[in-house]
Amino acid sequence: MNTGSFLFREETMETISRIFSRSLGEGDVTAARLLDGGMFNTTYLVGCGSPERLFVLRLGPVERQRLLGFEGNLMRAEEYVCSVCRAAALPCSEVLAVDTSRTLVDRDYMIVSYIPSVPMCSAPLTREEKHALYLELGGFLRRLHSVEGTRFGFVSRLLEGVGFESWSGALYFEISDFTARLEAAGGLTAEEGERVRAAFAGNAELFDEITAPRLLHTDMWEGNVLLGRETHSILAVIDGDRAVFGDPDFEFASPWGSVPPLREGYGFEPVTDAHRERRMRLYLAFYLALEAHVGLSEYNNPDLFRDRRRQLFEVLDSL
Repeated sequence: MNTGSFLFREETMETISRIFSRSLGEGDVTAARLLDGGMFNTTYLVGCGSPERLFVLRLGPVERQRLLGFEGNLMRAEEYVCSVCRAAALPCSEVLAVDTSRTLVDRDYMIVSYIPSVPMCSAPLTREEKHALYLELGGFLRRLHSVEGTRFGFVSRLLEGVGFESWSGALYFEISDFTARLEAAGGLTAEEGERVRAAFAGNAELFDEITAPRLLHTDMWEGNVLLGRETHSILAVIDGDRAVFGDPDFEFASPWGSVPPLREGYGFEPVTDAHRERRMRLYLAFYLALEAHVGLSEYNNPDLFRDRRRQLFEVLDSL
């Protein structure tokens, strides 16, 4: 866990007990311990009653003024994606409660069923086992991408009524938010921010060759894949809160989307078209701008900020 993050804050047993009493009618919280893993939320494994029943409590970020615009409604987005996955028989978390009112505690929270498991990144896998799992994850993504929406944009935005008729509109709206916040925090000069925005504005026609908004996970890394401790079978794919309705290639432009067996399991077509290749480079720039902001303003990680900022302009220079 990133306890040095600006977004992290522990809660007292009293607060956790009140959350479970209100949300699940569980008045007997017996234990709560912090879980490793995610850096955006503060996450606990919570035990209730006797015999003990286990739950996972995810508490959203504090210092919400540091968040990007689309990050303000992520728990509702996660709830939506889980409902889609369950309807499609895709392995995911069982959401038991979500509260974004901030009346009981000054942050959003979510309670999900506990899944006895190990993250894929921590499992002692052979090369063959890992290859087979990535093939399966590729199939998961293929099925998720078959879900077509009516508008483009982050699910978190769409649930608040902010969607876009064009893919270019969704991307430009978000990159403008990223760069404005980076400029305000001293991470980009005004000229640098304008250069990033211009790259997206100048390629609007290229983005708008994409006409069908497809549901994308966008955070398919090994820490978000839960495996059986003994069987190493996939029990759940979690953290769909950053899901987007957009171009399936957007999923594969990120570093975690470039893994060959993942692409193989998906049936990803090699990139040979110049328009498609340029779009994917711009998608990578999008991720890099996002992570530069995260490093500077959210996770208190100057090295991440510097690396992503440098890589962002390397990508722009290559266009």
